[in-house]
Amino acid sequence: MSLEKTLARLLLLVPYSSGDEDHASVKDAVRLILEGRSRELVADQHIQSVLFGTPEIKAIASSGALFVDVLRRYTNHLVRVMQPELFHMVQVALLQLFIQGNFTGPSLQESTGSDLGGGIFGGTVGQEMIHSESLKLLSIEGQQPYDLMVDPLLLVVSLLMSESFLGLSPEYSLVGKDMNILVEQTIARVSSLDTSSTALRASVTWFWVRALQVHLVVVTEPPSVLTSVSSQLLTPALVNAIATNEPELQRNLQLIYFLEKARIHIHGLTEHLATSFLIEAKRISELQLVLSGAKAKRTKFQKFHTSALIILAKSKESSLYQTGAGNGDENPENFELNSDLLLERPQFESLDDLEISDERNPKRVKFSDVSSFRTDEVEEPLLPIAIKTDDIPSGLRQLDPNDQPPLNDLDNVQLLLRLTTIKQTTPASDPLIAEELMALVSRVLSVSGSKVNWTIFSRALWERSVLETGKAKTIERGILQMTSLVEEIGIKIKSRIIPQAVESPSSHSPEASRLRFIHQLTLFPQWAMDAKLADKYMSLGVLRSAIEIYERLNMSCEAALCYAAVGQESEAENVILKRIETHPQDARAISILGDIRQDPAMWTKAWEIGRYPKAKSALSRYYYNPPKDSQLVKSIPDAIKHMNDCLKINPLNYENWFFYGCLGLESGQFELSAEAFTRCVGLDDDNAHALSNLATSFIQLGQMKQAYNALKKAVSISQDKPSWKILENFLIVSVRLNEWNDVLMASRELINVKVKANRSESSVDIPVIEQLVEILVTSEYPTGEEQQRLSHFQASCIDFVCNMLPTVINSSGRLWRLISRVELWRKKPWAALECYEKAYRALSQTTSLETEETTWNEAVEACGDLVAAYESLGELEGKHGAGDIVCKDWKYKARTSVRSLMSKGKDTWEDSPGWERLQELKEEIANM
Repeated sequence: MSLEKTLARLLLLVPYSSGDEDHASVKDAVRLILEGRSRELVADQHIQSVLFGTPEIKAIASSGALFVDVLRRYTNHLVRVMQPELFHMVQVALLQLFIQGNFTGPSLQESTGSDLGGGIFGGTVGQEMIHSESLKLLSIEGQQPYDLMVDPLLLVVSLLMSESFLGLSPEYSLVGKDMNILVEQTIARVSSLDTSSTALRASVTWFWVRALQVHLVVVTEPPSVLTSVSSQLLTPALVNAIATNEPELQRNLQLIYFLEKARIHIHGLTEHLATSFLIEAKRISELQLVLSGAKAKRTKFQKFHTSALIILAKSKESSLYQTGAGNGDENPENFELNSDLLLERPQFESLDDLEISDERNPKRVKFSDVSSFRTDEVEEPLLPIAIKTDDIPSGLRQLDPNDQPPLNDLDNVQLLLRLTTIKQTTPASDPLIAEELMALVSRVLSVSGSKVNWTIFSRALWERSVLETGKAKTIERGILQMTSLVEEIGIKIKSRIIPQAVESPSSHSPEASRLRFIHQLTLFPQWAMDAKLADKYMSLGVLRSAIEIYERLNMSCEAALCYAAVGQESEAENVILKRIETHPQDARAISILGDIRQDPAMWTKAWEIGRYPKAKSALSRYYYNPPKDSQLVKSIPDAIKHMNDCLKINPLNYENWFFYGCLGLESGQFELSAEAFTRCVGLDDDNAHALSNLATSFIQLGQMKQAYNALKKAVSISQDKPSWKILENFLIVSVRLNEWNDVLMASRELINVKVKANRSESSVDIPVIEQLVEILVTSEYPTGEEQQRLSHFQASCIDFVCNMLPTVINSSGRLWRLISRVELWRKKPWAALECYEKAYRALSQTTSLETEETTWNEAVEACGDLVAAYESLGELEGKHGAGDIVCKDWKYKARTSVRSLMSKGKDTWEDSPGWERLQELKEEIANM
């Protein structure tokens, strides 16, 4: 087997089958890792002698250098003396052992971290110091990692081995990161590394990315530098460098590339960017997927079927991960609902009568090179929806909704990643979204007669439990299942609430099964599961249980936030002060104290200690809106300064960029606001408000074309709930750029949104309508057969002016005259005359006619126009032809109109210029 194929199998963690062979130099090492026996690899006598037995290593341990310097010199030495492939296997083994000890279980029977620390430092440093110093090296952006994690040295050494192998300079290291090195500087240095010139370098880089993602989740808030570096490192070049001649292996390698790219953005809270990668993963895996509806019974006593959501999905057969095959580890216990009312799961009747945008035809991607993928071309929905039965793909239409075939495990991973993305980008309380998420979870769990991978199954159970805790009828099962899953992993649990299920013997390694897909699923350490359980207790008002969990986990910051959330600020302050006493360098804890006290000094201290970005964010908002008792006045320059410092450390925070942009707009610094809102759009290009504000900045900078593009995107995004402000800005910019089709579209939408609400023409931009009409009537109106050749603009403009405007006009003679002009252009003089009559009627019946001379003069002008229209149009050919004319008695009507208006204005306006004009009209009619 070639090295590339072996490395591909290692990245996929593919279980072995008969006949498989490895690259000779790492055959045994790879087998141990794939079988979940990484500890045996590290404990191998030959590897132990290389790792710890040389005089050079003993000299490094006794050099008296700083802890981190010893580790760097140690890993640099290993790069020089170890066979490169074996070096990589040790790097991977240490990472897998750390994940097993802290994420998946089963618990490590012996501490590999202690053995590793003892071997490196030769007994010169105690285990407590190794643990505490390792935690310090994992601290980043002012955050300290979880105190009670198992063997943090394993992760530290794995990260440093990656950096040493790829030649990253110590000053740019992400282990014990220098807080004065900005994110952009780190990314620039990482970009210059040789990561893909060989298959081995590509594999080392890929596992480095995986280790960085683990590093990211062992702290509470995702450090933007780790997200940025991970995204920068994981590129199509890595996939191409490990390309194999085995199509199925290569296809799965490309599939996990897209899944892990999506996971990076989910972890980094830039989940909007994950959508396109998930869609591409679906294309490569050829997963058939649609959200549909079906009639179902939900309760035991329900006699009729009602509509319910269902995920229909079907996998392509895979020779690597057998669909529905056993995975060698008994899955966690799936607690039954045990409800006297609810069914365990809905019983579906049919796929008929659907009432729920159809899936677009997917574009194919060449398997040979994933660099052809472009996220800006992806337009498919994250969750395709079938409106009716015919919209369901033919391969899914015949599925039994109550007994769907099992999915490939990587396709199950896709569903769970889609679930997480939807959950993080939609309102938490939306019941329809909750139903969609439950349908996704059910598709993973509700598979008869087959087993799902342990990690995938437990994650699906967890997601179901979280959803169920939001409903009164299922909350009991949800909490019980969450508690069971926390205990099932078996890490740091001293006493069990739920009796542990008896595990049946298996010939396969449960460690390998649990680790197999951990690098594609979102990472969820055991303590985070415990903390989530505490959050649920909090939301239910069970404060004591929540606090007990936080105290057991030694999570003082979360306990303080818990107290603060229920109004017990003094208790929160006491908890956080105790944390600061024992951890004086915990910038996050100090910043939280600042939040509780609203004390800028605490935020400043948190920034000085650890460059904690939330501290600067809090300072920015504090100076923008200072408390009344602070004796401070609003200071936008100070707010801008602090937010700028924050964004240098954490440039992936959408809310901070948006606030920064608003500060720029308010202070008139439009280049600043343009940059800020450009970054907002880069993080989430589906936010109409950011696009609108970006356009405002461009308008102020005189960059009209850029403003036009931004507003056009904003309008398209907000079609369901368009903003009249966005539409007005789009209208103005389109007029300036002579984009008359867009002017027309914006004018129509403004009527739909703003004008129709109060049936008034006051908000219609009459000068714009005049320009549209002028453009329309400058060309000849087509007649006869040519009438069918109206351009899109002409047809739309005619409909807008002649059909939409009349529905909202109250008293604007100016608008009626515009409509009459178009009707005359259309060779409809009878319709044009009717417009003049309506204009006169509207103005002559205005209540202010007898009190305001302006209104009187407008009515007189409308009367004059009407008389002129009678004279010029009255004797033209009429609507029906056959010799009839527009208005036979036009003279009588003209005379009556003048007399009527004179009678209304005689008492008030008899001596006005308008009255004299009416006298003149009267004489003109008499002489006709």
